[in-house]
Amino acid sequence: MSTATSGAGAAAETPNLLHVQFKNPEYLSYLTHLQTVSPTPNQPAVDPAHPLTEHNIMSYFATSPFFDRRSNNEQIRMQNIANGLATGLSARQEEEELRRFTGLEFVLVHAKGGCFVVQKRWRTGPGEVTPLASYYVVNESIYQAPDLYSVLATRLQSTVFGLKSSLTTQRRARPSFDPRRGHHGRFIVPDPPTTSSNDADAKAATDNEEEDEEAAAQDDEMEFEDVHAAPTSAPPADGPQVKRARFD
Repeated sequence: MSTATSGAGAAAETPNLLHVQFKNPEYLSYLTHLQTVSPTPNQPAVDPAHPLTEHNIMSYFATSPFFDRRSNNEQIRMQNIANGLATGLSARQEEEELRRFTGLEFVLVHAKGGCFVVQKRWRTGPGEVTPLASYYVVNESIYQAPDLYSVLATRLQSTVFGLKSSLTTQRRARPSFDPRRGHHGRFIVPDPPTTSSNDADAKAATDNEEEDEEAAAQDDEMEFEDVHAAPTSAPPADGPQVKRARFD
């Protein structure tokens, strides 16, 4: 029960460093110098521009902020320094040593073509481990690999944002109803017009509204009278028009 609780606590303490890119040029220069002075036996020559190999990748990873000093890897490294093994163990040898421990550890799970994948996991037995996070090294830069939840959450947020933007645009351009004109729509202008065009359009729209209001006022002022009744007086030239109708 205590082991499971410790594993859950370690998983909860895994920091989110997806935004971090780490590279240590000083340590890379040291590795290049070390391989030039004392090359690894039974190993092909290493490119000085890319000195990382399976033998030194874990020591390079230990200099990054992704590494946890409370892990079993740090305990093994301290023991090797105390025993006089300054060069340390290779990644495969260190993995074999970690099988004797239980707790937090970092293990190299992939190495091919200059790409390395390091897995952070919690060990409860010689053959029982729980992955907590993954990190990959490309061109001497270390990154934290996103988990499935982060990838799906980001994709869903992008999809919802796109749908919301599309619906907002469509809502602004949806057809409206006017009692005089009926259903009518508005065109979506892709590029915003200039300031002078905006002023001209606003003035034209204001003039059209004023003309419509004047026409409606004139229609309201029209009067009806009986044709049999004698006209009282001639209407003024600029007064309201009289519309005569027959009621036979």
